[in-house]
Amino acid sequence: MNTKPKPRKNMKKTLLFIIPVALLFLIASCEKENYTIKGTANITVINAALNAGSIKVNAGAGNGFAYAKASDVAFGGNAIYGAFTGSTPITVVSSTDTTKVLFSRTVDLQPISTLYIAGLSPTIDTVFRVEKSIPVINNAVLKPDSSVYIRFVNLSPNSTPLNINVRLATTNEVTGLAYKGISELKKYAAKTSSTTYTFEIRDAATNVVQSTLNFNATNNRYKTITIVIRGLMVTGTGTTAFGTFQVNHVG
Repeated sequence: MNTKPKPRKNMKKTLLFIIPVALLFLIASCEKENYTIKGTANITVINAALNAGSIKVNAGAGNGFAYAKASDVAFGGNAIYGAFTGSTPITVVSSTDTTKVLFSRTVDLQPISTLYIAGLSPTIDTVFRVEKSIPVINNAVLKPDSSVYIRFVNLSPNSTPLNINVRLATTNEVTGLAYKGISELKKYAAKTSSTTYTFEIRDAATNVVQSTLNFNATNNRYKTITIVIRGLMVTGTGTTAFGTFQVNHVG
């Protein structure tokens, strides 16, 4: 019976040649493809623009974004949007006329960022801020002592620099806060029994109180909060009245 020998040696030689070549091809292919995995980011958009009405926000969704399906952010309101870190186009438009662009810019988003929409329509101002010091206390496994962190931002377009004090205190909590200025976060006690701070917002030049805020710290325990100063100082009435609103941050 005529039988052919099995080509084992030839197969081994072939495999020894093919495997290194395949590995080299795979390595070369991987080197050509430069994959970048971006981190996630949250951007809080705050609407303090006078006479601009509600706004809609496109946070990196591109030109095909459907504004009709986007939620409105009313004056004095805020919303958090998810995106990716790095260079991201942000567009803000009027809710009543989405062709009216209030803000359009590419920003360098970080894990936590804030965009303030301010000014007096049709002159819109903005403040973009990368948040590097938001304390994570609301979701902490071990709660710290009963406290709340507060800062102030001056978004009153006609205001002079402002001083902010707690009523009857002899020193300022914030001194000379100019338009678009943001104070440092400050920790305040927030006991389980009712703890209230009465903040007086004063014209730094005249020391005249322009607005008063009664802040219930107990109800805001473990939060990080921005108090937005909005409206027109002295001349504001109705929706442009000088005053404040609160923004709760996610740390």
